Amino acid sequence: MTPHPVHTSDLTVCAVLPAGVTLDDQTRQPDATVFVAPGRAGLGEAVRAAAGRATWLWLVDAHATPARDALAELLAPLTDAAPLADPVLISSKVVTRDGRLDDVAPPWPRLLAREQAIAGAERRLAALRAARYGSLLVHRRAVERHGVPRPDFAGAGDDLEWTARVLRDEPGFLAPRSVAVRTGGGRPDAAAFVRNRVRILRGDGWRGQEKAWFAFLFAQDLSRELSARPAAAPAVVRAIGRGLRGRA
Repeated sequence: MTPHPVHTSDLTVCAVLPAGVTLDDQTRQPDATVFVAPGRAGLGEAVRAAAGRATWLWLVDAHATPARDALAELLAPLTDAAPLADPVLISSKVVTRDGRLDDVAPPWPRLLAREQAIAGAERRLAALRAARYGSLLVHRRAVERHGVPRPDFAGAGDDLEWTARVLRDEPGFLAPRSVAVRTGGGRPDAAAFVRNRVRILRGDGWRGQEKAWFAFLFAQDLSRELSARPAAAPAVVRAIGRGLRGRA
């Protein structure tokens, strides 16, 4: 991955926002804004529209509040003296109100790409294999090559499914100096969570070795879910079956 200069014209940003959300306090304002319409397909339609208006898409979740310099810090790795080698995605660090790393949607680090990990570490960034909604800066080529987040995963893993495909063969990073605070929301329905994790495991977003790692983390998450909601166990078992039988 050899860094190349990033031209100012390549740094146009279109924010993809929930209806009613504004970013007026940002130190670096987005160049355009698209609002997400209600419905399962609303996000995908907004992402597609934004990709036609700017080079970079800034996806801000309805339950996350970016710090005033969040966008500026997402763009900083692209304009440093030693810029990153053409990343396709850069994520903010999402924290809770008390400053802890958000455990509802934590980042998924990349473990099997030594050069990318080193390139990120040199810039105090973490290499990502998948990312969760909160505050994501995504290059429009992700949409051109992989489409938009799938509406059939909406609300229970569409971020994980989409970014896993986007980052399968291209680099992405976590920029910890860019921060967003999780201000609400909750965990998805347990059955939907399980069904869609099984579908992701069956899909093409993860390679062989990575699937084993994904399955291990899925098992850990499932154990936590069932410990917190033991009454959901019968629905979870049925969801596993639906995930195995349904469309990946």
